[in-house]
Amino acid sequence: MPSSPRRSAAWLSVSLAALSLVAAAVSGLLIVASPTWSDAEVGLVGLVHGLHSTAGDVVALAINSVFGIGGGILVSLIVLSWILLATRSWQDTVRAGIVLVVPWACVEALKLVVRRPRPDPAMLQPMIVADPMSFSYPSGHTAFAAALCCAVVLVVLPRRTRAWSVPVAVLVVLVTAWSRVYLGVHYPTDVLAAAVVVPVVSVATARAAAAWPLLAPRHVTAVNRIS
Repeated sequence: MPSSPRRSAAWLSVSLAALSLVAAAVSGLLIVASPTWSDAEVGLVGLVHGLHSTAGDVVALAINSVFGIGGGILVSLIVLSWILLATRSWQDTVRAGIVLVVPWACVEALKLVVRRPRPDPAMLQPMIVADPMSFSYPSGHTAFAAALCCAVVLVVLPRRTRAWSVPVAVLVVLVTAWSRVYLGVHYPTDVLAAAVVVPVVSVATARAAAAWPLLAPRHVTAVNRIS
C-alpha cells in the first residue's frame, strides 16, 4: 500500500496540475479576446515561417505526420508495446499509457474551451501544409511530444538516467514546438502553453497512478522513477 506521504504528494501534484490548466484556459481566453495579441504574434510566426530550407521542411513535415492524431496513435501503440516487452510489467505499461493520454486529452479539451483561430494562411505564403481545421491553442503536436517524453522519462527510465533523458526530452519538445511555428500553423503562445502545461499534468498523473494500489510500482527502483 502506498504511503500517506506518497498520496499527499499525488494530491498536491494534482492540485497544481488543475491550477495550471485553469491558468492556461484563462490565458488563452484573454488572448482570443485581444486580437492585437495575435496580430503581434503573427509577425514572429512570419519570421520563423520565412526561414525555409530543405532540411527544415523535411523535419517539420515529418513531425507534422508522426505527432499528429493518426501518427500519434500509431506511435503510442508502438511505444506502449515496447514498454510491455522491455519491462514485462502491465502496471508500468498501463501507467505509461495513462501518463501519455491524460495530458494530451487535457490539451485537446483546452482547444475546445479557448477556440483560438489558426494564423491566417494568407499572410504566410507559401504554405507547405494544408491549413488545419482544428483550433490553435494549445498545440496538439507539441502536447503529444511532451506527453510521450514524460511517459517514458517518468515511468520507464530509472532516475539515474535523467541527466541525459531530460535534456533529450526537452530537445524533442523544442524541435516540435519550432516545427509548428515554422509551418505557420501555430502561434508561439500555442506551443508555449502545451510545453508548460503537459509536464505539470504528466507529473501529477504519474504520481496519482503510482498511488493507486492496483498500478503501484512493485519495486523500490520503480517507485523512485517518479519520486
